[in-house]
Amino acid sequence: MAKKSRRTAVRKSPRKLRSVQVGCGGRAQTHMASQLGSGAVDLVALCDLDEERLKAAGERYQVSRLYTSMAEMIQKEEPEFVDICTPPTIRTAIVGPAIKAGAPAILIEKPIALKPSESRKLVEWGKDRLIAVNTQYQWMPHWRRFWPMLEKGELGDIRYIRTHTKADILEQGPHTLDLAMKAARASGLPEPEWVVAGGSGLAYHGKIPVPAEVTAIAGLGDARMFINHGETAPEVPGENGFHRHIQVDIVGSKGRLWVSLNQGWLLWKGGKFRSGKSAWPKNDGEAQRQLYRDMRDTIHNGKEKEFPTRVELAARNSELMMACYQSILNNEKVELPAKLSDSLVTRIARLGE
Repeated sequence: MAKKSRRTAVRKSPRKLRSVQVGCGGRAQTHMASQLGSGAVDLVALCDLDEERLKAAGERYQVSRLYTSMAEMIQKEEPEFVDICTPPTIRTAIVGPAIKAGAPAILIEKPIALKPSESRKLVEWGKDRLIAVNTQYQWMPHWRRFWPMLEKGELGDIRYIRTHTKADILEQGPHTLDLAMKAARASGLPEPEWVVAGGSGLAYHGKIPVPAEVTAIAGLGDARMFINHGETAPEVPGENGFHRHIQVDIVGSKGRLWVSLNQGWLLWKGGKFRSGKSAWPKNDGEAQRQLYRDMRDTIHNGKEKEFPTRVELAARNSELMMACYQSILNNEKVELPAKLSDSLVTRIARLGE
């Protein structure tokens, strides 16, 4: 009797997103390479005011359509999303015209903004389109393993989350707070209700003043979040890269999880320890590519309001950071949400007096 042949169903890959890149400088190199390496994006055009840099990027990534006008590029190319990799000092000055030109979805770099009013403006703009923030660490392979575990409550009731890094809060705070708040939200904790912070010294990003040291505690219902930024923050054992001293510690009633950026992770659950690797920049590249894949799927499925780094959530993280500024300056407990003033950015310079 002849055997029946079996047909193997061929699964079609989702259609690639049509994208354009605004800004072709240093950080944008990772964006462009990751877009092309993700298999999720068709990068069709580049834009930069520096024509020499623009031409070099076009040759390197084999993109022939080059523009010095962002509005002209968006109107002619009709992208499905615009990847904007420009400094935070001109964030709203770039995003606003991109929206006016017709950008349907936008990815921006961290920090989302330098002033509370700019964060609020981005949230308003994000109500009828996806504006996402490139805090890509949450897509690292080990973190993608832990999010479902936290959502299922496998660590029990979360008692506290601690995050620390030796970099200042503007440099790495968008990443550390994104991871800590992603863990809190996955665990069903409420948004921060208050924060108390202490700080000292002054660091600068260009002309932007930042507290050199920040130690803070925030209340999320019955749970607490501890935040340490600056040179006096704990070291990650075995780490020698200054900006790699990043760790998140999550303590629950049934277990505990330690995750570092570059020195592995340790999980205590069910009376047993488990451990694994984390490797930067290897994991960073994969995280960046996965972000683009998830953005493609999100846009194709019309689920923009569920994207995990949408500006609405990133602005809440930024508010927590800025509330630390206010607590330091006024020596007070700050109730959240708060109506924060843009003057915080200039007043923080007093820490250097």
